[in-house]
Order: sequence, then structure tokens, then C-alpha cells
Amino acid sequence: MNDTVKTDYRARYEQLLTEFGDLEVNMQRQQNLLHSLLNRVLFAVDKAYPALAKTCQDLREIMRQTGDEPLPIAKLQPGIEYLGEAIRGIEAGSLAPDRNELMAEKDTADQVDVRDFLPLLLERIAFTDAMEARRAKLLEILHNPHDQTLNSILIDRAASLINDMRRALEQEKSELTEFLQQLTDALSEIDQSTLANLGDIQNQRASQKALDEAVTAQVAHIDRTVADATDLDELKRVVRQRITRISEYIQSFRQAEDHRLNIVEQENQGMREHITRLELSRARLQEQLTASTQKMLRDALTGLPNRLAYDERVALEIARMKREHGPLCLAIWDIDHFKNVNDIFGHQAGDKALHVVGKTLNKLIRDVDMVARYGGEEFIMILPRANLQQAFVVLERIRETLANTAFRFKDKPLKITLSCGVAEFAPNETSEEVLARADEALYRAKANGRNRTEMAHR
Repeated sequence: MNDTVKTDYRARYEQLLTEFGDLEVNMQRQQNLLHSLLNRVLFAVDKAYPALAKTCQDLREIMRQTGDEPLPIAKLQPGIEYLGEAIRGIEAGSLAPDRNELMAEKDTADQVDVRDFLPLLLERIAFTDAMEARRAKLLEILHNPHDQTLNSILIDRAASLINDMRRALEQEKSELTEFLQQLTDALSEIDQSTLANLGDIQNQRASQKALDEAVTAQVAHIDRTVADATDLDELKRVVRQRITRISEYIQSFRQAEDHRLNIVEQENQGMREHITRLELSRARLQEQLTASTQKMLRDALTGLPNRLAYDERVALEIARMKREHGPLCLAIWDIDHFKNVNDIFGHQAGDKALHVVGKTLNKLIRDVDMVARYGGEEFIMILPRANLQQAFVVLERIRETLANTAFRFKDKPLKITLSCGVAEFAPNETSEEVLARADEALYRAKANGRNRTEMAHR
């Protein structure tokens, strides 16, 4: 194995280590989302079912003790399953005599709470393609105002979906870890093979030297015999004898060399097959990692970058702003009267509106800008190299275009407008502080009649 091949595979090994690190970062994001969801679910259960408060507190304590480590699913699962069974038992008992009457008496605030926060959480979590259908089906149930599925069942389904996603990510991490171990072993074999080849080369040189010395000695003997010869027949016999010995030396050397080359070829063939298998595994894992990374940073409904992608981009733009001392603005959009769209036309129309608005926003922004879905009917926009007045002009153009766009759902006209608040970064100001000021400007736009853009002045 030559140095070029060895260096090439070392470079690939280092690249895979980097990719493995990226996967761990993505898994940490999923871990944070899972942690947030479980906290909210436990809060909802604690609020709706006081008798289960102790179990909820125990589960929260397990999560608290975990710290930054991955959630111990095995420890949490018994408690979560107990909550599911207990809630089903409580609700089955309470609904037995007169279901409609007791449903009317049930605390509707909890029902609204569960059906409000679960869609928001499910839309912010990046699921694999294999689980996308399950999420879509659960969201359809959550968005259906006539559906009477119990809260406990909805929570169970959401928790099951996220736990399955967690297990899939763990499996993906395990596969990559195993592959890296295989690659490490392969590189070790390459190192050993290289050292063995160096040893073979040294042995080959020693054999060649021995052959040269033997042949030289026989030739010298022939020379002396020729010089001292007085009998022609004796000279012929000695020469034939020496030539025969030389031939035997050469034959023995060739046999040893052929044997060595056969062994080297077998080792090289095995190494090539091993490397081919590793390359196929690497390509498959690379595709999975790329798809997983893209999925993590995309909003499933609109196709826009999601909040995680926004967090990464805004950090880069803040660093650029500080480096270049240029302006940077942040804008937040909100669809006006979006609840009415859902109530009148249904959640399917609301999803369609979000998709169209997101696509339109993405089409109208400048090349240097970024728009992401922030959550619900809110979109967030980063405007680099634009001061507050310049950003306002861009945003007003976008707002007017959206207001004049004819939206339709099932051949029915759908009037959609957006309100916007925009703020410019001050030196050393964090993205959270700027976003808070932009959010205040958005509320002013809502209070001043909607379908307008308001600037946040410092």
C-alpha cells in the first residue's frame, strides 16, 4: 500500500470524524426538542390530572438529573407508560355514564392547550421520511375540530412518535460509530500491511544480495578454474557444475519471490475488497447524514428553513456584521386573522396558505436575505447589509405584493395579508434582544390596523 493511498484514506477517516461530529450536533438538537416536548406534556398532564402530579414530578426529576446527557428513555418509559394507562383509566371511568354531558363539563382549556401546542412542537421537529406519514396523520387529527380523540391518546401518540424518532437517530449514530470503528480497523490493517511490505522489501533485498553474492562467487570460481585449467574436460565439468549451481540459486530465488508475490497479491485483494465495502458503507451513511442534516434544517410544511436553520444563520450574520461593521436587520411576519382562515376554511386551507405565503416570501427576498418559518403563522427574515430604512423599503414591497396576490382555495377567493415588524441590530446587541424589539413593532402593526410594516426605533 503506497503512501498516496494511505494518505487518501486517512483524509477520508478525518472527514468522517467531522461528519460524525455534525451528526452528534444534530442529535443534540433533537434531544433538546424532545426534552422540551416532554416538559410541556408533563405540564399538561399535571394540570389536567392532579392525582398524577407525583409521577410527573418524578419524571421531571429524572430529566433534571440527566443534565446535558441524552434522555434516559429506559428510565422514563415506565413512568410515561404508567401515565398513559392511568389517564386512560381516569377518562374511561369519567366518561362511562353520559359521555356528551361529561365532555361538556370537562375543562376545555386543557383540550385547547393540548391541540394547540402539540402541532407547534411536531412541526418544529425534523422527522425522517419513514415517520413523516405518521406525523402528518397525527397533525390531521389534531387539526380536526370534530375529532374527539382523548388527550391521553394524543399525548401517547406524540410521545411514541418522538421516541421512535429518537431510537432511529440512535440507530443512525450507532451505524456511523460502527463504520468508523471498521474504518479505524482498516487503517490499522493498512499500517500493518505497509510495515509488512517494508519487511518484505528488506527481505527481498537480502535475498537479492545473497543471490548476487552466490552468483559472483560461482563466477569467480569459474574464472579461477579457467585460469588454472590444464585439462579441457575437467574445465568443462567444473563450468557445468558451477552453472548448474547458479541456475539452482536463481530457481530457488524465483520460487521464493513467486510465493511472496502470491501472498502479497492475496493480502492486497482482501484489502481492496474490504476498502470497497467500506466505501459503499461510507457513501450510504454520507447520503443518510446529508438527508438528515437537510431535514433537520427544513420546515416540512412550507419547505423553508426552520428555526434551527435561522439560529445558525443569524449567528453567522451577526459575526459578519461585527467583522465588516455593516448594518443588519431582523424582521418578523405574521399572517393577519389566520385563525379565521382555519375556522372558516379549515386547517387544510390554513396549511395551504402557509405553504403559499412561505413560497412567495422566499421568492421576493433579496439574494442575501433569508426567510424561515418561526412557528405557527409567523415567519422571520434576516436582512444583511441593510439599515432600518432600506429594510423597510424591501419589506413594504414584499408586503404590498402579498396583499395584491390572489389566493384561492377550492376555487374560493382567500384574502391574505401580513403584518411585519422590523428592527436593526445595535453594536453588541443579541439576536434575542433585536427579535423582542421587532416583535413589539409587529404588535404595533397589528394594533394599527394590520397589513402594515412598523419599524422598531432605538
